[in-house]
Amino acid sequence: MATNRMMELAFRYKETKLWQRMYDTELFAVRLSDGEIGYCSVMGRMGDHNALGLYVGDEGFRSYCFLLNTPYGLLDDRAMGEMLTSQSCLQCSFETKDMLSEEELQEVRRYAKRREKPLRGKNAFPQFTKYQPGRYPWHFDTKLDNQRICEALEAAIELDGLLRRHGAERLGLVSLEESGGKIPLLVSEKDGWVVQSVPLPSGEMVYPEPVFANEVLAARLRRKKKKGVWECGTMRIPTPVQDEQDDEAPYFPLALLCVDRESELVQRPVVSNGDDAAELLLSFAEMLLDAPQLPKTFCCGDERSYALLKDLGAKIGILVKRTEESELLDETMEDLLDHMGEDEDEDPDVEKLESLIEMLAEMPESELAQVPPEMSEILLEFAELDVLPKPLAKRLKKLFR
Repeated sequence: MATNRMMELAFRYKETKLWQRMYDTELFAVRLSDGEIGYCSVMGRMGDHNALGLYVGDEGFRSYCFLLNTPYGLLDDRAMGEMLTSQSCLQCSFETKDMLSEEELQEVRRYAKRREKPLRGKNAFPQFTKYQPGRYPWHFDTKLDNQRICEALEAAIELDGLLRRHGAERLGLVSLEESGGKIPLLVSEKDGWVVQSVPLPSGEMVYPEPVFANEVLAARLRRKKKKGVWECGTMRIPTPVQDEQDDEAPYFPLALLCVDRESELVQRPVVSNGDDAAELLLSFAEMLLDAPQLPKTFCCGDERSYALLKDLGAKIGILVKRTEESELLDETMEDLLDHMGEDEDEDPDVEKLESLIEMLAEMPESELAQVPPEMSEILLEFAELDVLPKPLAKRLKKLFR
């Protein structure tokens, strides 16, 4: 839920029209009250997306650089998915009303009505969005998010005044390429804002390098026969999954895939939410234990899989190499994405399916018991697959088992 302070600052920021005088690569920083450095990008100079993006800390800055340095025109679907799910950012944007949820729309209208603020023109409605690596874009869900975006908006409003008085050159506000590794830092003090400078952290993406600690499993894997090369890589599954806790952002599952280069046999994928690299690595090791034969070499087509498998490979006697080309693996992943796309293009009649489920839920057991045997078998299969509501699945299992 957006606070009144967030709304107030969003409208004040919009009045500055700062995006008309800055590009999104002319970053400035703000020292946040929780001790972190926030890197701010003013968006809107080159297009319709009008927003202030706040990238917090080293992780946030790396995600900004990853987005900035990715050549959009050369991306396949997998790389595009990786780029779009890599962001660590809090954003205050201005949208058309159809881009807001009903709850967001009511919040903005209530605030605007009380303050007598007109909601006219293009992109008149402020929206606050939280981007987390591997997660679906979500609403702000902590007081810290609210506090940080307020401080970033305050700094941007202050920067507008500084630009009018002193100009960009005197402030050191230039594009990232020309910055020399330093950008302006706005610091709020008792007597007002002061402008300092801050060195930029490394923009190179960093991936978890989990230590494989299961010595018993490692010993069993060392004894397995090894031959050939597996191409390995990670990809985000483009379908978001909601955790049991409904207040958390849905995640895009992270899959670790391997293909035997000689036989072109695709190994069983290992899938997780991507939050715990050690857990994903353990699941992968357990998959290896079931494989009839292991490779002598893992050729990793991306930095994440290389970082993930390094320690495991060293402990079980498999060479782990980073390679820029993994044609067989790329084809496998493209086929997988195409298959998912075909499923989406089929566009099953969801309304009919929902109506059928609703009808089954309302049917008394005496009527359900009269369905033909072929139908009862199908219903039982659906119940076993956990694709039906739990109360209905329980009834069908009890009736038809």
